[in-house]
Amino acid sequence: MGYTIGDLMATLSESGRHGDVLPVWNAYEVAKRAHGRQRRRNGDPYISHPVAVAGIVAGHGGNRSAVCAALLHDVIEDTRVTSGRLHAEFGPDVANLVEDLTLDVVRTTPSDRSGAALVAVADRLHNLRTIRPLPPAKRREKSLDTLVFHVPLAHRLQAPEIAAELTALACAALDSLDSPGVRERRRRMTQALRRADPRSAAEVVAAFGGGAALISSGLIPEWALVSGGAGALALLTAALFSRDPRAAERLAALLRSRHPD
Repeated sequence: MGYTIGDLMATLSESGRHGDVLPVWNAYEVAKRAHGRQRRRNGDPYISHPVAVAGIVAGHGGNRSAVCAALLHDVIEDTRVTSGRLHAEFGPDVANLVEDLTLDVVRTTPSDRSGAALVAVADRLHNLRTIRPLPPAKRREKSLDTLVFHVPLAHRLQAPEIAAELTALACAALDSLDSPGVRERRRRMTQALRRADPRSAAEVVAAFGGGAALISSGLIPEWALVSGGAGALALLTAALFSRDPRAAERLAALLRSRHPD
C-alpha cells in the first residue's frame, strides 16, 4: 500500500503543523475530484501520485503552499480545473506555484522558485520510484534528465537525501535497460574506469555504449551534481549511447574542467 492522505495528515500533525491540516485537506479534495477516475500506467488511481509528492514535500520542510501545490500540481494540465479557480479557492501563493509547475518555470528561473523547485524534485522522485511501466525510451530519457537537472536542483535545495535517491533510482533504471552482456562488460570495466583518466574513460564507455557505465564508475556523479541543461543532457546522451568519439572528447573536457587537478 502506498503513501495515503492519512499518512500526509499524520506527517503534518506530528510535526506540529496543525494549522496546515485543513487547507491541505481542501487541496486534496479538489485534486481528488478533478482527477476523478484517471489512472496511472501501473493502474493506481492518479490521485495517489500527487498525494505521494505532497508527502515528500511535507517531509522535507515544504511550507503549506508547497504542500497544497504538490497536491494540485497536475490539475491545470490534466483536468478541467483552471488557474482562475485555483486563485479563487487557494489564493495567489498556491495558484502561482501550480502555474509555475505547469509551465516548468523551475528550469528557467530556479533561484526564485524554491517552493516550485521542491515540488519538481519530489514529483520526479515519485515518478522514478514508479518508472517501471514506462516504455524503455522514456525510462532512459527521464533517468538522464534526472541526473543532469533534478539531482543538481535537489542539492541546491539542500536536500541531499532526495539527491541521493534520485541518483540511485536513475542509475538503476539505466542499468535495467542494458542487456546482460553489456551489464557484465560494465562490471568488468568499472574498476578500470575508476583508475582511468577522464578522456580514456569517456572513450571506452562511448565505444561500449553501456547505459550507466560512466555514471556508475564514479566519474560522473560530481559533474551531475553541478551541471544541468539540455546541452549537457545531449552531450551525455551522445557520449553514452551514440558511440561518438568526438562526443566522448567533449564530455572528457567537461569532466577535466570540473576536476582541474
